[in-house]
Amino acid sequence: MENNRRNFLKTLSILPLSASLNPLEPDLPVPIVSPPIELKKIGSVRMKKPTEIKSSPFGIGCETLDRDLWKPKEVYPWIDNLPVKWGRLQTGWARVERQKGKYDWAWLDESVDGLVSRGVKPFFNVGYGNTNYQEGEVGFYPSMSNPVANDAWQKFVTAVAKRYKGKVQHYEIWNEPNLSGFWKPDKPDPKKYVQLVRETAPLIRKNNPDALIVGGVVSRMPILYIQELFKEGLGDLIDIFSFHPYTTLPEAYTERTKGLRQLIDRYNPKIKIWQGENGFPSDPNSTGFSGEGPWTETIQAKVMLRRLLTDCSLNLPMTLWFLIVDLHDYPKGSGNRNYKGILRQKPEIKPKIAYKALQHLGSLVHGDVHTRSAIVHALAGKEPATEKEYQAFGNGTKKSLEGICTATLNTDNGPVLAYWSDQKASDNPPADSVHLFLWDWEARGFAEPVLIDLLSGEILELSDQQKMFDDDKWRVGAEAQIFRQLPLHDYPMLIMEKSKVV
Repeated sequence: MENNRRNFLKTLSILPLSASLNPLEPDLPVPIVSPPIELKKIGSVRMKKPTEIKSSPFGIGCETLDRDLWKPKEVYPWIDNLPVKWGRLQTGWARVERQKGKYDWAWLDESVDGLVSRGVKPFFNVGYGNTNYQEGEVGFYPSMSNPVANDAWQKFVTAVAKRYKGKVQHYEIWNEPNLSGFWKPDKPDPKKYVQLVRETAPLIRKNNPDALIVGGVVSRMPILYIQELFKEGLGDLIDIFSFHPYTTLPEAYTERTKGLRQLIDRYNPKIKIWQGENGFPSDPNSTGFSGEGPWTETIQAKVMLRRLLTDCSLNLPMTLWFLIVDLHDYPKGSGNRNYKGILRQKPEIKPKIAYKALQHLGSLVHGDVHTRSAIVHALAGKEPATEKEYQAFGNGTKKSLEGICTATLNTDNGPVLAYWSDQKASDNPPADSVHLFLWDWEARGFAEPVLIDLLSGEILELSDQQKMFDDDKWRVGAEAQIFRQLPLHDYPMLIMEKSKVV
């Protein structure tokens, strides 16, 4: 049987990850992963379109259209079959107002309407300068010391808010103002950034009463900079705080994000937190990423899945992957390439493994996604998982296995238990297994659970699972569900109800 399994996986290596709804899609290789145990395949993930899901925490970056680095008409057809509900766009003052005093909205209309027509909700990153009024574009902000530029900026922001009222509700002010490359001509200054928000946000709200303002938009998690933002009054001006946690290991930001939540609660607990931009290259020599390699399509897909599900575990209502397609000649004129796209751009538009993985994830995890009241303990697969271990966990004499990440979620598609190893993602990690003990405080766990591989799209039978009931007369009864001998990978596997996925 094992030989049959290996032959099946080898056959998969020259086939698409699973059946696609996109007739344009060519064959896509699947990474071969050999689980330590045999699980019977009982189906494949049914792909959904964005129009088939009500809502989603997942977004895709559609940035740099303001610099004309890719064409929506070539890339947007791939979004038809990508079940995400958020798309980030830049308003591109310099491209809209190429001629002083005259606005050309054609390209931005195409960008917005292309997403809306596909069931994706666009949100604007409002930022960057205009050489009609300043010495540069990307990163150049309209300062109070330049009243001509400041006045032109306010007119542009007003026009944007009026034009896209009813289509765009979320307006993110500036991009990564804590970096010198995106805050020019002087050095990053929290006070000046808050002043820009203080001048810009009211214009948007006045001309689009339903608008929600996204602020911060910081690169990584600059604690001192963020503290100064709120001391300067940012908490009174925004509805959402956005951050960009670029890093090699996605889980490295878990505790920092919890700390950010606590800090914001001191100023305004109503403010939500977005993960507004994060990515990982699929190829070496990519610009725009300072983390560690190696870089391959498989590793990129694994990091993406870990990032998005980690953010779900932190109750972030929106988490975005940067970006939809590779960028060539980025920054403009440099000749460099940015390989963080889930689509290749040259020599033709072609999906990467991450594209298919996001199709799988978005088709399964959607709707009102939030953490479920549950506790999960892990035990190495080589150890026994019996009544004795169950009691040891309950008594606190046994600790959960380190290095195992979990997310228990409620979704419109039922409960989800995701788990993975926090080891650095690689192409060929060693095979391993794990037992999971689930204490579900909202229900009785899963009635008929199945296991889903987000890379291959396979739905697998879970035969070795059991509900343990503590019927000791001296204590209140407590129930845990044990999942034995689960394959453990460096990317998330999902446990879900069979009735929801097969």
